[in-house]
Amino acid sequence: MTSFNPFPIQHPRVSVSRNRGAKFKIKNPRVSASRERGILTPFSLNPLPPRYCAAAFTLVELLAVIGIMGLLAAVGVPALKGLTGSGGRKQALSQLMGALEIARNTAISTGTNAAVIFPDSTFASGEAYKYRSMAVVAWNATNPATAATMVGSWIVLPQGIAFFPNSLKSAYLPTATNVSVRILTASSTASFPGIVFQSDGGLSEDLSPKPTNGISFFEGTVTGTTPNTNSKMTNFETVRLTRYTGRTIPTLAPAP
Repeated sequence: MTSFNPFPIQHPRVSVSRNRGAKFKIKNPRVSASRERGILTPFSLNPLPPRYCAAAFTLVELLAVIGIMGLLAAVGVPALKGLTGSGGRKQALSQLMGALEIARNTAISTGTNAAVIFPDSTFASGEAYKYRSMAVVAWNATNPATAATMVGSWIVLPQGIAFFPNSLKSAYLPTATNVSVRILTASSTASFPGIVFQSDGGLSEDLSPKPTNGISFFEGTVTGTTPNTNSKMTNFETVRLTRYTGRTIPTLAPAP
């Protein structure tokens, strides 16, 4: 016969709450015992945040990084210059072909002559314009004897790009006379080497020589009439023209 025990043994990890709305709560016996005795143990404390050591670079590591950066700069800068020059040549080619097309269309639409002029070493109104700029000009349709005037503004080549002086010589280009141009707010009349279109869109038959050899440009600068090239290229961007239609033909050709 089983005897009745008025004091049942409870499980040490479970205490039964006799309060209102009683719930079973699971307690950690180690934490409870420590709190009852007033003893702080590692089990009754919150864990401390981890401590990290301050990171740093040594002098050898810094010198190695600086050396690698210097090597990358030595290799990368010439490549970036090459990309810049290539982009400048493409932009100059687009500018030149666009100016020639505008002049041709202007001659056809107005029924008179129009031209693209190129300031050379004889241009006295602006040093910065020599071999680095061009302009579209047109003559008066009702009175061609009046000075030609600019259609739009000056077109300046990208930085580091210039026209070959030889391609603007009188042996290759005719001279457009009685041309009025604007420099800032001032106007002056002068003669320029240029490519002149007549009313049918072809190259002017009244002027010689015919500019079928075209215009060439390069990466570099011009000192006086001497080109200073910045690349080892042997062929340069050249825009040639057909005599009777005035159409442009972009190509590569030796320096003129």
